[in-house]
Amino acid sequence: MMRPLARSGVTWLMVLLVLAVFFGLRWSTAAGVFTSFDAKAPAICKPILGIEGPEDFEVDALHDAIIVSSTNRRAPKDKPDPRDGLYVLKLSAPEAPAMKLAGVPKDFHPHGISLYRAPGGEETLMAINHHANGLNSVEIFDLSYEDGAAKLTAKASIAGGLLVSPNDIFAVGPDRFYVTNDHVTTTALGRFAENDLIWPHADMLYFNGTNFRVSVQRMAFPNGVYVTPDGSHLYVTLSSERRLVAFSREPFFGSLKEIGSLSIPSRLDNITADAQGRLIVAGHHSLLADRRFRADPAKPSPSEVFRVTLDKDGIPTGYETIFANDGGLIGASSTAATIGKRLLISSVLDAKLLDCRAE
Repeated sequence: MMRPLARSGVTWLMVLLVLAVFFGLRWSTAAGVFTSFDAKAPAICKPILGIEGPEDFEVDALHDAIIVSSTNRRAPKDKPDPRDGLYVLKLSAPEAPAMKLAGVPKDFHPHGISLYRAPGGEETLMAINHHANGLNSVEIFDLSYEDGAAKLTAKASIAGGLLVSPNDIFAVGPDRFYVTNDHVTTTALGRFAENDLIWPHADMLYFNGTNFRVSVQRMAFPNGVYVTPDGSHLYVTLSSERRLVAFSREPFFGSLKEIGSLSIPSRLDNITADAQGRLIVAGHHSLLADRRFRADPAKPSPSEVFRVTLDKDGIPTGYETIFANDGGLIGASSTAATIGKRLLISSVLDAKLLDCRAE
């Protein structure tokens, strides 16, 4: 007969085994181990070469421009790539050489960016900046054009203790914005819990022109954020939860109320919208493939882009895959946008964008 101490040990061993299996399956699902896809792409796709790590971009069609956020994420953290910065391409001729924009801080390594156009036409560009010393800020610029050339003028630099690990940003005014923190812990144990145990502990912030406040909490890797043109709805992707979450929004105070969500089998990244108001969401098929790609540029990871339909109340109701590729065309897709029959795709790790067109 088994002794009480031995029975207790067996019981605890079984509990630990069940927990290990549970969290292992949960992580594997979040990482995309069990998902597959069928390749799909428009008829013509051409690379736009020469920009390292073009994680995010904004289309300024009024000025025939694509503004691109570029950071080499393979560079050592203590020796960032001097090529990091903001670049501008011609929308009508993206094959022309990209021009690096001046007017940014000396220590500037951008992540998510957002373009705001005021009713009078004035433009503001906001960019998340990961400083070499590990601090973070949001840089705000006036954006203007002289003889067709884009020009940035520094306006403000916003920082604060709540800005722990900013990923994407959406401007809702010349000095107001939402920003996602994909993590809010800084310790090794905290990051393990958030990354590997899928602990929903991260948040999204709102800056009201004066200070930050936490807008939404308890999310697992909040990534892309998008606000509709009328300001009535906000959408955020939760990469580790493989979900798109919808909120109704009170425009004056910026407060949010969750109204629905949609599961999509991908590690979702940034969000844009097409001319019909449908959401365009880029995604990463496999976390393990992304890690291999980060370690070896010769092994690009798969890319996916989804088009999400919304009902009359702004709730996401379904999606279709409009692009899926094993990485040969572009790896680790992070942002996608449609302009007419064109589909532009950028990457967090590749050294190019992709310009696709239907026949």
